Amino acid sequence: MNGQISWHVELAIKPGRLESFRALTGDMVEAARRELGILSYQRFVSGDGKTVHVYERYEDSVTALAHLGIFAKKFAEPFHDMVERKCFVVYG
Repeated sequence: MNGQISWHVELAIKPGRLESFRALTGDMVEAARRELGILSYQRFVSGDGKTVHVYERYEDSVTALAHLGIFAKKFAEPFHDMVERKCFVVYG
C-alpha cells in the first residue's frame, strides 16, 4: 500500500449560493496550490448548479490532515453557509 488517502464528497448547493460558492472555491484552489502533497483537487458542478462532487487525493494522511486544518481555519464557516454535505467517503 502506498499510503495515499483520497475522498469523494457530494454537496448540495443552498439556493442562491452558487456564485458565492464558485468564488470561495477559487480562493480554496489558490490556497491548495501552496500546499505540498496534494495529488488531485477537483470540483465538479452539476449542469443545474445544485450539486457539487469533490474529489481530493493526498500523498498520505499527514498531508490530508494538514489540509483539513487549513480548511477549518480559513474556509469552513463560509463553506458550510453555502452547502449541505450529502456524502463524504474516504479511501485509504
